[in-house]
Amino acid sequence: MTIYGNEPALQLIRTMAASDRLPHAALIYGERGRGRKTIARYFAMAALCKGEQKPCGVCSSCRKVLLDTEEVHPHPDFIWVEHSGKKQGFSVETVRGICKDAIVAPNDGERKVYLFADCDAIDIRAQNTLLKLTEEPPPHVLLLFTAEHRNVFLTTMLSRMMPFAVRPCTAEECRRALTEDHGIAQADAERAAAACGGNIGRSLAWLSDPELRELTAAAADATRAVAERKYYELLRILAQYEKDRFKAAELLRLLDLQVRDAVVLKFGMKDLAGCDRDSAQTLSGVISGGRSRILHEALQAAYEALQANVSTKLVLAALGGNLLS
Repeated sequence: MTIYGNEPALQLIRTMAASDRLPHAALIYGERGRGRKTIARYFAMAALCKGEQKPCGVCSSCRKVLLDTEEVHPHPDFIWVEHSGKKQGFSVETVRGICKDAIVAPNDGERKVYLFADCDAIDIRAQNTLLKLTEEPPPHVLLLFTAEHRNVFLTTMLSRMMPFAVRPCTAEECRRALTEDHGIAQADAERAAAACGGNIGRSLAWLSDPELRELTAAAADATRAVAERKYYELLRILAQYEKDRFKAAELLRLLDLQVRDAVVLKFGMKDLAGCDRDSAQTLSGVISGGRSRILHEALQAAYEALQANVSTKLVLAALGGNLLS
């Protein structure tokens, strides 16, 4: 298993596994596509490994976890908790079932690992139901959670989990992953890595999804419109998505990353996460720290309004003025 850009987290997992001091609960959080679930599988390998150096990658337990996918689960003690409920989070009923199952001894070793993947829509009632298990699980239980943001969890839950922030990989690491691990042609890999800020998962989606390519191009155009203070051009770009809430929200997320990259470039750093370096570079030449904060807050407020079912047309119209006020 090759994991890019997260060696400090992997080293910490190996060190804790070697001294038999793995936490009983951990949260792996960060942008979608940066390997949260891959790191969770590595965590599970370290916990379930039967070799001397954990994870060894060659014992029967490690091999089973390596073969694991979201659809196929060959290791009986690595349990992917199924999404449930109206928002496809984790319902109270599902969590209660896990709490009961956690008491049962492992099938094939000394531990059972439960993975709650993509917790961004996890129900508050479900979290309250999980509190006791997360605080005092049976000694053989390890609970893993993945999410984009820590703040989807209650403070009481966060206090019971060890956090692991997913770090971005470099554009070169992304290109290598695409070509060596996924068989993508070099030219396509370079275009995808550049368009997706080194995000491997998003790069794979970008290559297969013309709608995502369209959105990244729109985000680049909107970035230039903000930099050049072209109000009507910005409104024209935003108006294309006023009938599609999901695409509008994704455009705002991409545009926010462009603002972030403009600040990074302004201070001479290279850790980019956005979809277009050239337009971010243009924005960096005219943006100040205070102005970047205003842009970020405007985009964040608009994104939250979309999540709250405010009219997409009104949100985007207001955003155009806020970005150039």
